[in-house]
Amino acid sequence: MLMEINLYGILNLIPTLLALVKASALITSVANIILLIGMLYVYVERYLKVKSKFTTTLVLFASLFLVQNILFSVYFVFNPPATIINALLPLIFLGLEFTALALLLMITRE
Repeated sequence: MLMEINLYGILNLIPTLLALVKASALITSVANIILLIGMLYVYVERYLKVKSKFTTTLVLFASLFLVQNILFSVYFVFNPPATIINALLPLIFLGLEFTALALLLMITRE
């Protein structure tokens, strides 16, 4: 049975999948940075036209989240998770943040 699984290359794929799961928090954080740069671009553009307190707050909101995700990325570069369990909690947090930011950017662009 073990030899049959090895023939399909699954055992060779497992270390690659483990490395991907460990790096997924960094990947998600970089994706959040990309979304936040897009949001910041839209908010600054609107601020220059409208100059209201609301648009100022949106620029500040996006800027603070951008700083947070940059700090997360730097942290994950220098302190990668040692185990999969240690990678899952930040991944869940960052994945939910990515979903929320993607929805917010989609609504913002309309």
